[in-house]
Amino acid sequence: MITQIEISLLIRLIIAHLLSDFVFQSDSWVNLRFKDGWHSKYLYLHGVIAGIFAYFFSGLWGYIWIPIAVAITHILIDGIKANYENSIQSFLLDQIGHFIILLFIWILIINPKSEDIDVLKQIFLPGIKIWVIVAAYLIITLPSSVLINKITEKWRGNIEKEGTYKEESLEKAGRWIGRLERFLILTFVLLKQYEAIGLLVAAKSIFRFNETRKVGEYVLIGTLLSFAIAIIVGLIAGLFLF
Repeated sequence: MITQIEISLLIRLIIAHLLSDFVFQSDSWVNLRFKDGWHSKYLYLHGVIAGIFAYFFSGLWGYIWIPIAVAITHILIDGIKANYENSIQSFLLDQIGHFIILLFIWILIINPKSEDIDVLKQIFLPGIKIWVIVAAYLIITLPSSVLINKITEKWRGNIEKEGTYKEESLEKAGRWIGRLERFLILTFVLLKQYEAIGLLVAAKSIFRFNETRKVGEYVLIGTLLSFAIAIIVGLIAGLFLF
């Protein structure tokens, strides 16, 4: 039977991936990777960072092959991805590839040595709740922004071409609004305060009543995607918490 410590290990490996892919990797690194492919130094630097994070969050100091395996597979997957268009399909396939590798690595180490179990108990919480919460907030903050951005990219391009936007907006304001609304929604779902989500929807709609039809539809699509992701992540996290 899989123990809480073993489940906690898998969640920590996922958190390590999220941090290395969405926090400690800038957009410029990604763009240069697509431009230079296998010749990009950032491809290999990012792979090394992913390996270090996986090793640190695993806490299995005797398993030196973990950072090596993560780094090599990360470089291979990202290198192959760089040969294709930077689209929603390549993004999803890239993430699925990384998660499959992490799952495979986890399967290989779910029966760690007794001394490694003692290390895990001393350094990390034996329960999984705290890691579920951390992973949930990471997912709705950064990976979700990238996913929504890629899904709505086509419509945003059409609007910008037609000059539908009449007023300039604050720099990255939309991105931060989306992150904050997903943060609030996830919090409401975890607290089971579902009525507050309706109030949040109403509050946001007030500030969009004067938009043109195309802009309004674009904002609505982005908002619904944002809300749906936060709610789904919250419900899944709730399965581990309640």
